[in-house]
Amino acid sequence: MRFPFWLQAVGVWVLAAALVAVPFWTVHERETDAYLERERVELQAALRSTDSLLRTMTNQAFADLLERGQLRQILSRPYDGPIDGVAEFHRDSVLAVGRQTHRSLRNCCGASLHVLGAGGESIVHFDARLEQDRLDSVADRPGIEAILNSRMGAQGFELSAMGLAYRRVLPIWDGNRPVGAVEAVLQPGDLTTLLRRIGGDALLYHLLLRADAVPEAVQGGGSGQWFQSTDLHPDLLEPVQTGSHGSRMPHWLEQSAALRSALRESLPGNEPVSALVRDAYGRHVAVVMAPVTDISGNAIGYAASESNAAPIIAWRQQLAFSGGLVFLLVGALGHVALLMVRSRRGASALRDQINAITESMGEGVYVLDAHGRVRYVNQAASDLLGYHPDEIVGARANALFHDGRRDHGRPVDIPGWDVTATGGTYRSDHHQLQCRDGSSLPVSLTVAPLKGREAGVVAVFHDIADRARELSSLKEQVARDPLTGLGNRRMLDTSLQRESIRARRSGEPLSLLMLDVDQFKVFNDTFGHPAGDETLRRIATVLEQSVIRSDDLICRYGGEEFAVILPHAGADAAVIVAERIRASVEAAGIPQPPQANSAVVTVSIGCATAVGDAVEPALLIARADAGVYRAKRLGRNRVEGGTERGVSL
Repeated sequence: MRFPFWLQAVGVWVLAAALVAVPFWTVHERETDAYLERERVELQAALRSTDSLLRTMTNQAFADLLERGQLRQILSRPYDGPIDGVAEFHRDSVLAVGRQTHRSLRNCCGASLHVLGAGGESIVHFDARLEQDRLDSVADRPGIEAILNSRMGAQGFELSAMGLAYRRVLPIWDGNRPVGAVEAVLQPGDLTTLLRRIGGDALLYHLLLRADAVPEAVQGGGSGQWFQSTDLHPDLLEPVQTGSHGSRMPHWLEQSAALRSALRESLPGNEPVSALVRDAYGRHVAVVMAPVTDISGNAIGYAASESNAAPIIAWRQQLAFSGGLVFLLVGALGHVALLMVRSRRGASALRDQINAITESMGEGVYVLDAHGRVRYVNQAASDLLGYHPDEIVGARANALFHDGRRDHGRPVDIPGWDVTATGGTYRSDHHQLQCRDGSSLPVSLTVAPLKGREAGVVAVFHDIADRARELSSLKEQVARDPLTGLGNRRMLDTSLQRESIRARRSGEPLSLLMLDVDQFKVFNDTFGHPAGDETLRRIATVLEQSVIRSDDLICRYGGEEFAVILPHAGADAAVIVAERIRASVEAAGIPQPPQANSAVVTVSIGCATAVGDAVEPALLIARADAGVYRAKRLGRNRVEGGTERGVSL
């Protein structure tokens, strides 16, 4: 039965649409999932960085408090006549010695100081807003006694009768017995604020709690918090500070059908959730939710982030445009083939019509027969590859511009050749074609099968060298600090993780230097921020001159802080490099204002070195940072290091 020509033409275009739509939709879904997965990884990295930063800051604050010795003596002292379970002179004494530490915690990360007795009773809880004490009950804090009886302490979320807080608890021991503890308490609002400071490109952060994890005693309010239900899921609550105007979660986010559907599937198993949604202005937003646990490791809910989804939307539009071009090409080729079969004009007419289409597109096109020989090539392909068309037609494709094995290559070695058996479409955005001069040409390659008497494949490619260079340039810009030209925080984290893995595998040492410009705020307040920026650039230049090994990496950590990664360098070598940097900065003679403690700009440097299995990025940063604090405390313009098992100066 013969179908009318118009019906055959419709069938060709429908087939072309199917051939293009299936692989393009597969790529579309795969890249969208990969983008959301990267956002989820960034959220988890932000949570880990916040945890590490809070641990470092509180460790320093607690160390400063306990090094003075007064608090341990106060908590070890016996007392008579309980007042709410605590002697008044204990309370007054703790207030006197702890107020400075409380202010330090509040200024660095928004946390407040809480001092506990040996039995877990609250002695003094410094109010985070008024900087005065308030007494809270801790009777409903399960697990606090186990924490107090350990020497390591604990850190994480805690849901109790006092509401939700992120806590860092450090027991205080006197000999072989615990006498109390100090803890830093971070409220949910302050935690999300800290996440925004270090969380990369995310626009907002939210905390959502499982209803079954929130004690019934506090669900209706109390202890400065209440828990509001959300439209996202009936089993999710959002902690809200008492006195605020309801939930901070926007209405458009709660009403997102995609996010609701994902939550219905993932919440029972406490699995990660992600979705692309539209905000109130129609803009695309990537929302990812990572499970969080409490201080005892129990699942309590999710941390959620909102980030701009413009990159993946732009990529989708580019994919749709490319898909449209390929659809037009495949459909046009199919239509031309249909015309040629119908009119029986032969191979010469087919070549003329294909030439008319492919030459107008400006993209390279070649057709291979069943033996892998080039049957047709357009002028654009010849120009891109540097051949004359007569040199290509009749030659083996793999011998000319695929694997370079000349006549020994087989058709099966040609990328996309398996479509002759599968009938599908092959697409690669990262393919290399060999040019006549021996160079490689990066192309986006699409291969489709040709059926019938003249079996083979048709391949379409376009030069993506400019796009590859642009992507490489963008990647370089993303990893560089725009002010100094050094690597930025992202490059530091990536490189330190890579070098840590290498050091653990090889057993070689890895050192890290952290530098902080002394009294830089005084400099900025006196000379202005433009002069401060110029000083940071000069210090960056001094660092590049002082760190001479090609394997070493210099990064701007943030503000007036710098970091140097020294692979294969032990503690002695790290100190030598640090001293050279310190002396070079001082010798640069950058003048300080009269009110500064020194006549010229100097730096305080902290060193940390680890070997083998002891190499951990967060630990290296924490110990090097502690060395900077020690150098500051001992007079600045010094090189100091932290000490811990496996990590040394």
